[in-house]
Amino acid sequence: MPSETSFLSSYLPYLLRRADQTLSEPFYAVLTKYGVARSEWRLLAVLRELGELAVVDLATAALSPQPTVTHALRRLEKRGLVSRTAGTNDKRQRFISITPTGAQLTTTLIDEAKQLEADALVEAGDLSTLVEQLHELTATVEARIQKRAEMRG
Repeated sequence: MPSETSFLSSYLPYLLRRADQTLSEPFYAVLTKYGVARSEWRLLAVLRELGELAVVDLATAALSPQPTVTHALRRLEKRGLVSRTAGTNDKRQRFISITPTGAQLTTTLIDEAKQLEADALVEAGDLSTLVEQLHELTATVEARIQKRAEMRG
C-alpha cells in the first residue's frame, strides 16, 4: 500500500483501479466457476443491457480493444452464448446479439455480481453521491477529450 504522501495515494486513476480490483476479485472467482473470461463477461453484460450491437460499438461499450472483442466473440459464439449476423448495407459489418442461453447465464452472473457487491459494501454507507460524481467525472473528461479532438481536426 502506498504511503499517504506518495504519488499513488492521491492519483485518481490508480485509486479507481485499486477499488475496482478489490471489489471485483470475488466476482472473478465466480466467472472462473462458470468458465467465463473477464473480457467475455463485459461483452455479455453490455449485450444484455443494450441489445444487438455492431462489433465496433460493442468494443466501445465494453471498454475493450476491438481485437480483444473479436477473440472473445469467437469463444462466446462457439459456446452458443452470442450470435453474429451480417449488416444489411455493408456485408462486412457484423452485428452481435446475445442468445437466450447467453442471456440466462448473464442473468445468473449479474445476480451473483450484485450480491457480492452488496456484501462487500454493506458497511460503506450510501454511495449514491459517489456514483453521481463518477458519472459527472466521466462526462466531463469525455467532453474535454471531444473538444480537444475537434480543435485539432
